[in-house]
Amino acid sequence: MASEISKVPIKLWLILALVFINSANNGYDGSMFGSVLAFNEFKSFFNLTGTDTNTSQISSIINIGNIVGGFLTGVIVDFKGRRVGLAIGCLFIIVGAIIQGTTTGIPQMVAGRFIVGVGLPITVSAAPIFVAELSPPKIRGTLMGLYNTFWYVGSFLARATVYGMIPYSGELKWRLPLFLQMAPSAIVLLTIWILPESPRYLVSRGQNEKAIEVLATYHGNGDKNAEIVRFQMEEIIEENEREQRYKSDSFMGSVRAYIALFSSRATLHRLLLCWMVSWFPGVSVISYYLVPMLEGAGINSEETVLGIGLGVDILSWLCAMAGAFFLADRIGRRRMGMYTIVVVVLGYAIMGACTGVGVDQKSYSATIAAVAFIFFTNGSFSALWTPLQALYPTEIWPFALRAKAVGIVNVFWGTSGYLFNWVNPLGLGNLNWKYYFVQAAWNGFWIVLIYFFMIETKGHTLEELDSIFLSSNPVKESLKPPRVDQIGDVELAVEKSKA
Repeated sequence: MASEISKVPIKLWLILALVFINSANNGYDGSMFGSVLAFNEFKSFFNLTGTDTNTSQISSIINIGNIVGGFLTGVIVDFKGRRVGLAIGCLFIIVGAIIQGTTTGIPQMVAGRFIVGVGLPITVSAAPIFVAELSPPKIRGTLMGLYNTFWYVGSFLARATVYGMIPYSGELKWRLPLFLQMAPSAIVLLTIWILPESPRYLVSRGQNEKAIEVLATYHGNGDKNAEIVRFQMEEIIEENEREQRYKSDSFMGSVRAYIALFSSRATLHRLLLCWMVSWFPGVSVISYYLVPMLEGAGINSEETVLGIGLGVDILSWLCAMAGAFFLADRIGRRRMGMYTIVVVVLGYAIMGACTGVGVDQKSYSATIAAVAFIFFTNGSFSALWTPLQALYPTEIWPFALRAKAVGIVNVFWGTSGYLFNWVNPLGLGNLNWKYYFVQAAWNGFWIVLIYFFMIETKGHTLEELDSIFLSSNPVKESLKPPRVDQIGDVELAVEKSKA
């Protein structure tokens, strides 16, 4: 795997790095709101407690925007390509950040977060689709996994900004972090026009020569006749011809594409997998409600709470990077999913026990242990699950349905996020540490779903996966060696014959 990564040209790393920045959008929002809840100025301005219904409303409205944006995503991202779709999503986020940063009360704050919510699914659909369609098949898991690790870059920036505002007072203390939510989108918007277009999108528009140039530049070291370039072009063209009926250049084409998402056993299987990824609760309590969690454990200092949050983000990013580099394309997606469930269930159970002892018996050591397991659980989740969140729902769909399917995935994310953002603060407020055991039980159910339904995608080309889903036993078929491995065997044999 190290040799495959070393073959990736510098220009591809630079192109993808610009797209990775987009992932910081989600991370910034995921930690910004939870972090500003540590400021009494913010809570008093909106008359919040951190676990009340107004807190739930402001937090969860972004998920309603996700649902709306998710339905718009397919049409926008397929309209003029992945780059234009990404740019449109960034504009929504920038406008929403300005509105929430200038808020005069809860209604305007809700409106701003709703608009940000509309933009997020458009960007987090267009960007990972772009990365998946431009990545070499053997290391797609690594590169897509790295994309999602930048969630923690955004999360760190949000917490660092809030932490830096601690010495200040007044409204600027919490308004500046709200305004800065536009920063990742602004960077992407300014640099997006230097990116190449997805070769699969180019083929869908009849621009095969341009697609060959892109593949040769980023996969074939400039050689249009390289085996890997010819192999991928043949598969892309074949799939494009097979999917002509789903073309969405017209209204009816878009309707047919959306209907196709629910039209066969293979697509329903894919939708189930997408639901599994988006509704997996994981560490959502830690991500959005770290402040109430720590307050529930008796930790109330602004500096201590935000410092712990920064520490969690740094550790999580390092773990997510390690998972993307060393796990996604080595142990495969299925085992990463199963290991995640085991770690998260144990983590929540131990956090609950330690926090309970710490609160009920005023035990400092038990409180420290609870904080330690917040780090352990979040770090393990980051290494095992974070690389899969953007990767898996994107790679399992054929090109003609990919943008619309990923849009539906974001509808799933929005509905699950809305539910979690309403339920989690109320659960913490009413049950405190006992709520961790509820989370452990809910997470545990996922290991059954993963074992029986999760397809292994490691090493398979995007087009090969379509054949796997059409087979009689997709899970079993997915565990067979990928066809692209045969290219390496052929190239090795050619090199030996020349020696």
